[in-house]
Amino acid sequence: MRVLAKYRGHLAALTGMGEESLEAANVEGLLKSLGKNHGREAEKAARTMLIALNGESILLLKSYKTALKEGDVISFFPLSAGG
Repeated sequence: MRVLAKYRGHLAALTGMGEESLEAANVEGLLKSLGKNHGREAEKAARTMLIALNGESILLLKSYKTALKEGDVISFFPLSAGG
């Protein structure tokens, strides 16, 4: 399935883009495609971020096993902490 991946923070800097279209059947496959296209460091950075599928955290779904369908939007958000 072709999905739109949106990058923010350090991941946008590593990929050199804010978004791109990728082909993947599930979130794990998308992360592997990201690593193949942009390097292991980009994949590693993506795995440390909040990942949302159509605005909903994948942690509320099936995590990396969450299936993707044509036209889905995957967003990567940096985690932040404050005080």
